[in-house]
Amino acid sequence: MNQVNHGEPVPPSGAGIEIRGLTVTAGGRRLLEDTSASFPAGQITLIVGPSGVGKSILLRIMSGLIEPADGGVGYTGSVTVSGRPNRLGDVGVVFQAFALFDELTPLQNVAFARANANDASEETAEQLLQALKVPVDVPTSRLSGGQRQRLAIARTLAFNPPVILYDEPTSGLDPSTGQDVASLIQQTHRQHGKTSIVVTHDYHSLLPIADRVYLLDPQQQSLREVPAEQWEEIPQQLQGMAHVAQRETEPSVSVKWSEQLKTGGGAFLEGTANFARAALDGVVSLVPTWKTPRWGFRFLAHYARLVAGPTAWIYLIIAGIISGFVVTYFTFKFLPYAAYTEPLLLEDLLTALGFATYRIFVPVLACILVAARCGAAVTSDIGGRQFGNQIDALKTLGASPRGYLMTPIVWAFLVGTPLLTLVSYGAASTTSLVTFVHSNPDQGPDFWNYHFHRGLFEIGAFWYRGTGWLLAKLLVCGFGVAVISYYLGRLPKYSSSDVSRAVTSTILWSTLYVLLVHFLFAFYEYEGLAAGNPGGS
Repeated sequence: MNQVNHGEPVPPSGAGIEIRGLTVTAGGRRLLEDTSASFPAGQITLIVGPSGVGKSILLRIMSGLIEPADGGVGYTGSVTVSGRPNRLGDVGVVFQAFALFDELTPLQNVAFARANANDASEETAEQLLQALKVPVDVPTSRLSGGQRQRLAIARTLAFNPPVILYDEPTSGLDPSTGQDVASLIQQTHRQHGKTSIVVTHDYHSLLPIADRVYLLDPQQQSLREVPAEQWEEIPQQLQGMAHVAQRETEPSVSVKWSEQLKTGGGAFLEGTANFARAALDGVVSLVPTWKTPRWGFRFLAHYARLVAGPTAWIYLIIAGIISGFVVTYFTFKFLPYAAYTEPLLLEDLLTALGFATYRIFVPVLACILVAARCGAAVTSDIGGRQFGNQIDALKTLGASPRGYLMTPIVWAFLVGTPLLTLVSYGAASTTSLVTFVHSNPDQGPDFWNYHFHRGLFEIGAFWYRGTGWLLAKLLVCGFGVAVISYYLGRLPKYSSSDVSRAVTSTILWSTLYVLLVHFLFAFYEYEGLAAGNPGGS
């Protein structure tokens, strides 16, 4: 075939991949049966086949993203890289949807991959972006499709894997653009000497750059090499397989959806064992496992802004203002027989109001709002990453999703929930003061201040009475909301609707969880008060 020259080639630095005795099942049907194949080092190999025959599943197996028994997909046999079992990080992947981290700049996307590599590319992030003509001064989310693809390739090269897999790189492109992408892949291959494997159904654009071609045959359930002299027959072979692929794919999809899309939260809260496992993962994630602390703190800052950023402060402050006004105004406005009872009960009412605002009203309200607003924001973020393959991208770049996602999320909620509750309480108490003084002009701020805090002050203590109990339930609430939002976001996502349903489920389960925590704490927290022991310190 005619090759497109783009500069002098470098000696091959890739690794060979061997597949031996591979049998793959997905959604109750068999995709491959006892298949073997060889992908030589330093070559470009195409894996072609009709849509829906399992090419992307094969890619995920080769990259290490799918374990031998992984949900609805399972396989037996072996995949080796340079003679040893493949592991995550041995193979780089350029995903079909690119799986870029939009919250990072193009330069940061590449620098992150380089920082997590065991043997990083000799080229700097700036050099890779310059070589692939990716602008560094444009936000990642605003790059064009071609620029995003080049950035995805640059990020993979920065991680410096010996093998690069391309997942449908020309999908949805016109023939001219498809040829440009093929030239880009060959140019990258020649300049970096990697073993390149391209999974595609677009044979027109990519055959001219191939050294080898394998056909994934749904009829024979095999992966067989096509001799070079038969490449011109590939279109006819694929056309004959299309109806088989369609017929066999449809039942698989329905099974997959029925088994895995349990977006009502059932997959997460189905039983005690699942919840305990999720909670244990949350506890383990408290210890950071960042390969590079710089990037760990970068993700922590991202989720801290998501959970307790300026909009969350405004949200909780407004809630506190409304709460402080309502409980104060209506308590004294509609006091029965106010002319007789108010002079007798005014001090005690203020004391009870201060206690309830600090220990009950604001904490419950703040936790519900944090669960709904912040939990939904985190689930949307993680769900979007799951749908856009960003979590898989983290894995292929040697970065742990638990370390770079769950750890920052848990700590953001553990710090953010008490902080936002404190902010809301400050707004509520200040509003209560203004409302009381306005409604009772004969009593000044000092009167309100003494009696409102009388039930909270404790001689010799720095904290208000009961702060220990309050902090404990806020931390339990924050931890649980973090775990729920993360795991519901991590459920399989096959469309944007799945992300929306996960957000709805998070709001439902996290608010119910918060109410349950406050309900259970109340039994122990206020039992001591009833017995004359004023709660925690």
